[in-house]
Order: sequence, then structure tokens, then C-alpha cells
Amino acid sequence: MANTRSFIALEFSNEARAEFSRIEGVLRKADANVKWVDPGSMHLTIKFLGNVPEEQIPSISDRLEKIASETASFDVSLESLGVFPKWEYVRVLWIGIGEGGGRVKALAEHVEEAMFQEGFSKEKRSFSPHVTIGRARSSKNKEKLKEIAASIEVNPVPIHISRVVLFKSEFSSTGAVHTPLSVLGFSG
Repeated sequence: MANTRSFIALEFSNEARAEFSRIEGVLRKADANVKWVDPGSMHLTIKFLGNVPEEQIPSISDRLEKIASETASFDVSLESLGVFPKWEYVRVLWIGIGEGGGRVKALAEHVEEAMFQEGFSKEKRSFSPHVTIGRARSSKNKEKLKEIAASIEVNPVPIHISRVVLFKSEFSSTGAVHTPLSVLGFSG
């Protein structure tokens, strides 16, 4: 049987994607060696599953459907710009979730437990709701990037979260392509 590289995520509104695009545009002026994420494919990963046997996808979807049926839709807002692990060794640039972050974290904990029951390992790090916007490939112009990032004010765009999505991720010459396998709407 074939494996499917999969992850569970929340999607964003067009308004949020426009804000990601605006921020990315400002950061690009640093001419740093960063692989930027296409704003159209940005999402908030709840749980990365890795390579999943295709026959396990329906069972995963069933568990997510149960969680979705017990979850009311909610609102979140974008908050701040940050990096992992820290500016001295920046690897990932991200935008954090402010309002509603606790709801995202609670949802992630439910998904984590359900996927553990499905046979997936638990994450060692605590969940931090964020959206990856770029990955640093080297330290080229890192200080300029840090300076520009410090000047950016993230607009607290409100985002309505009403579903969770199980995605398939495939690599192509233009980057990763994410295809929904299951879209599970919340109870209300």
C-alpha cells in the first residue's frame, strides 16, 4: 500500500492571506536568503502526521469528524511576527495568533490525543499557534531582516475558524502542493 504525506490544519480567509502577502512583501526588501511560503497556501498546522498508509486515512478522518462535531466555530486574530528558534539562529519566520489562540491550542490538544490513539507519536514540544511565512536558508542579510521585521505592525485581522482539514502534501518543482483529503466542519 502507498503512503500519503499528511497533516491536519486550519485554513485562512482571503483577508488573512492579504495580510500575509503584505508582510512578506515588506520582509522581502531585506534581500535575505529566505524561501517564502506562498500566501495562497498558508495554513495553521495543528498536527503533522508524516507518511500515512492510505488505508488509515478514513480512520483519521473519522476521528477528526468526531472532534469537529464537538467543536463550535470560533474567531482568532493575527498578532505578531516572530522567529524560531531565535534571531541569532533564525530558521523559521512566523506570524502568531493572538485572540482565540487558546481555542486553537485546545483543538490541537484534542487532535494530538486522537492521533496518539491512532498510533502517531505525541509532540515533544508544546503547541504554539503560528503560521510559517518563510524559512531562512542562510544568515545572509539577517540583521537587515531583523530590523525590517521589528518595524512591521501586524494588523489583527479577524479570522473565522469553522472547520479542520486533513491535507495531503506533495512536493513539486514549484514547491509543496497541499490537497484536502477531508474537510470537517465544526458543529456551529
